[in-house]
Amino acid sequence: MALRKRESKLFDRIKKNIKNIHFTRIESSTINGIPDVHGVGLGNSFWIELKSNTSKEPKLDKYQIAWCHEYVRHGGRVFIMYQALSQGAIETYSVKSFSHTLPKLVKVHSTPDPVPVSRWDEIRAILIHY
Repeated sequence: MALRKRESKLFDRIKKNIKNIHFTRIESSTINGIPDVHGVGLGNSFWIELKSNTSKEPKLDKYQIAWCHEYVRHGGRVFIMYQALSQGAIETYSVKSFSHTLPKLVKVHSTPDPVPVSRWDEIRAILIHY
């Protein structure tokens, strides 16, 4: 299955199962590196970069690194929702500080895939409050 299609299906699952957050999927070829999804809930906004592949961990390209660096530097919050196909899991990473232009990805949640209903509520809480 094509990468874009897997990421689109992951977004559909997020939107369906995480309630009371306004999500907007961004399909931009004009701003290099901008994450795939903007979300806001309870007055807290954040971005999500969607990844779905068989690697051990998510990888960002140089444009994504640059965009995330500036956004985090100014106090914004960015998450990576990673569908780890080889592990049968969905992992949530928070993009934190940068050292030598490489982002520090902190795994803040992991759940088996398919995701149990109660685990979507945990992911929601992380997106809003972490």
